[in-house]
Amino acid sequence: IPDNCVLPSGVPRTDIFCDSEYKAKVQTAFYEKHPQLRGKKIILFAPTFRGKGQMSAYYPTDKFNPNEICTALGEDYAIIIKLHPFCKEKYEIDESLRDRIIDLSEADELNDLLFVTDLLITDYSSVVFEASLLDIPMLFYAFDQIMYVSTRDFYEPYEEIVPGRIIKRFDQLMEAIEKEDYNTDKIDWFIKKNFTYTDGKATDRVIDLIIGNNKKKDLVDIL
Repeated sequence: IPDNCVLPSGVPRTDIFCDSEYKAKVQTAFYEKHPQLRGKKIILFAPTFRGKGQMSAYYPTDKFNPNEICTALGEDYAIIIKLHPFCKEKYEIDESLRDRIIDLSEADELNDLLFVTDLLITDYSSVVFEASLLDIPMLFYAFDQIMYVSTRDFYEPYEEIVPGRIIKRFDQLMEAIEKEDYNTDKIDWFIKKNFTYTDGKATDRVIDLIIGNNKKKDLVDIL
């Protein structure tokens, strides 16, 4: 796409991350619904799917054991599971941990969950862009990186673009959480690389572009 066919405005969906009232509203609603998680350090597990699309999508649940993590970390921690909407897998949660591990894969907006997240565990999901704007520590559990690259690949080398530590084994993931070894220094670099606008006014800019230029044929062609 030629540069002159692109109108930079920022990403409207990220505007909510600059809205303190919206953040407070989401947090209040979340803890009213899940009061047992108030005061916990919340880990959000939000990986993307494997497979070629919606019909073949899956996540290998045997690679991530929330019961083991929650047991090892103790009462101070809780886990929210948010699998990709394409995935139909379900985790078996131990009865004794059901107050600290909740599966919200079929409920709640992913971006809203970021407002209560203390640590994001993901892999190749685009949620990292939104999470970076909230300065959330991230771990990238990429146990199948070679296979994923060979089948789907990235626009840039994976190791060079993620704003956090890359983990290849589950035991390393456990250790990184326990030691809080997240490489958070990469987040600021990631934001500067990927965002021109972080002021919460992207929607306004889009509206202004449409209203201010709606009689210009070149803009009409672009839209």
